[in-house]
Amino acid sequence: MNLHDRDAVIQRIRLELYRGNPRVALRLAEDAQAADPRPEYAVQAERIRKSLAHMENPAAYARAYERYYRRLRARFGFKRLEKEIRILLGRKTAKMVARNARKPEVQLLEREVLAVEPARVFDAGCGEGRVALTIAARHPELRVDAVDVSPTNIRIASKLNRFPNCAFHLGLIEEVARAFPAGSFDLAYSFDVLEHVSDVDEVMAAIVRLLRPAGRVCFAVPMHEFVATGPLPEFTFEDEAPGHVRVFTEEELRARFGGHDGFVLQRIAGELPEKYPEHLRPVAFGSYFVAFSA
Repeated sequence: MNLHDRDAVIQRIRLELYRGNPRVALRLAEDAQAADPRPEYAVQAERIRKSLAHMENPAAYARAYERYYRRLRARFGFKRLEKEIRILLGRKTAKMVARNARKPEVQLLEREVLAVEPARVFDAGCGEGRVALTIAARHPELRVDAVDVSPTNIRIASKLNRFPNCAFHLGLIEEVARAFPAGSFDLAYSFDVLEHVSDVDEVMAAIVRLLRPAGRVCFAVPMHEFVATGPLPEFTFEDEAPGHVRVFTEEELRARFGGHDGFVLQRIAGELPEKYPEHLRPVAFGSYFVAFSA
């Protein structure tokens, strides 16, 4: 790219931000500023750095996600009361399990579960526990241990839990994994997590450490491939919302994990949300499901 072409640089920065690739966008803004100093490059770089402040250290990361989820779930009203009653009666859990069991990524995960027949399964980054509870409900013969960085998510997941073969733990994947002896699990999965973490290799190493020899790893990450067909508007960061810090391409996933035994990569098509501008055309949108033997 010609770093002296101001319009092209700004448009590429915006494209990367809409893809969920702020680190690449920041590097481009910094390179352009070094090559051709302009106030707009400095402004773009500062906006992106602010959005990435939660990546400075593990404590900042944990605080940012807890703050986000606590604010997201803080509203109280009739709907919240109704939800609490449905949770208490077990109706929300039953509906959630039935809905999640129909999702393509969960069906692909269940295919792996049926093939491996694991006794113990690890969920790395469980959120409110939707996938963990679905697997536990549909496979009572195995045990699921799930971890998340947000106390709010762990509290909600624990309230939803109706299954003795499922447990939720608070902490970072890289740290909580140390609470379990190496080789504790037969299968581990992580859905919509790796695009958020600071160091993919560190997280994957922590997950693999927990697996028995030839244990199975499964994960899903966004598939966000776009081209700009016209001028893109300024990207708006959601206040204090920790977003994606990277995108994955199929080429990268195959290069990084394709050498493992039993490598599988599936594309899962998704619907494009309305939040994207009209001149952003999806080439491939949805998610990638990847599985391999560690």
